[in-house]
Amino acid sequence: MEEFTDAEIIDINMLLALTKCMAEVSHNVQYIHFSTEREKIEAVKHSVVEYETELEKRFNGSQSEAVEVIYDCIMDLILEARQISLDNIKKEET
Repeated sequence: MEEFTDAEIIDINMLLALTKCMAEVSHNVQYIHFSTEREKIEAVKHSVVEYETELEKRFNGSQSEAVEVIYDCIMDLILEARQISLDNIKKEET
C-alpha cells in the first residue's frame, strides 16, 4: 500500500472533515426538501459514510482525532457564518 506524505494526510483529513460538515448541514435541511431532493441528500450522506469507512480502514482509526479537531473548527466557522448571515438579514429588514 502506498504511503501518504504528511501534507497528503492533512489534505485527506481536511476533506474528510469537510464532508462530515456537509453531511451534518445537509441533514439539517433535508426535511425541508421534496422527496427527490431528499433522496439526493441521503445519497451524499451515504457516500460520506462510505468514504470515511474506507479511510478508517486505511488509517486504522489513527486519524480520527485529527479529523474531529478539524471538523469542530469548520463547523464553528459554518455556524458563525450562518449567524452573521441571519444578523445581516435582520439589519437589512430594519
